[in-house]
Amino acid sequence: MSGMNNDLHGQLKTPGYGVDFHMHTLASDGAWSPEKLVETAAAQGVRLLAVSDHDTIKSVAPVQAFAARRGISFIPGVEITINWQDAMYHMLVYNFDPHNAALNNLLDNTEDQTTAKKEEIIAGLRKQGYKLTKLAELKRADGSYLATDIARALYKGGEIATFDQAINECTRFGLGRICSQPADVALEVSLAAGGIPVLAHPGRLEYGFTVATEKTLRELVDMGLAGLEVYHHSHQAAEVARYLNFAKQNNLAISAGSDSHNESRKPTPWNPELTRTLLERLNVAVPSINAA
Repeated sequence: MSGMNNDLHGQLKTPGYGVDFHMHTLASDGAWSPEKLVETAAAQGVRLLAVSDHDTIKSVAPVQAFAARRGISFIPGVEITINWQDAMYHMLVYNFDPHNAALNNLLDNTEDQTTAKKEEIIAGLRKQGYKLTKLAELKRADGSYLATDIARALYKGGEIATFDQAINECTRFGLGRICSQPADVALEVSLAAGGIPVLAHPGRLEYGFTVATEKTLRELVDMGLAGLEVYHHSHQAAEVARYLNFAKQNNLAISAGSDSHNESRKPTPWNPELTRTLLERLNVAVPSINAA
């Protein structure tokens, strides 16, 4: 998909008053440090933000602290990988209790799955004679690395000619098996933790994931889904209209997010009026664009 029309996208921005409910840091697959994310969001005109890393809330506290220093409103968030009917989806959850034991156990379980999968991929590759000499260079300061860094190490080390070929090789040993949680379990835990669950970019087609059908959306709503990320860079205008209509018909909160991971797509100051329904459920006043 080419994504949202640039003119339409531009009309939906309000620099200086904007909101952005979907951003990633080094805690998952983003390149932003918590401080740099907040500074960049502020420079872009975002005045209310949520950090929503994949399956971890490790950056919630530091982003909250930096946002407070800059006078930016903050909402805790996380993007949980879920599965339903043999398909994978991303579910954003907002305003949960970050100390909730069940939620933390759920996220720890996904992390354990991910660790085991990375070890499985590395063991399989080593049995085939790959050395992965560049993997150490790709690890972060805390020793962590992404599953895709294994493929990157093969490519950078000259063991495989292209990155795509390296991805394909890693897929033989488990890279395609995405770590996730059952949707009904994730929804139950998220709601019990006080969170507002929102399906992320329902119209985006990406490797390993499925575009949500209306049937799937209705099933998730019946289980407690409370909102849709209607405004996302990957959504065409027709998709925005369709998901907006579904959200209104089913009394769902409407979210907007940049899905920023790095400088190539910075945080977006979405017009807060677009997300009025979500802000009201968060008990956050809708920023006034006409305020002095």
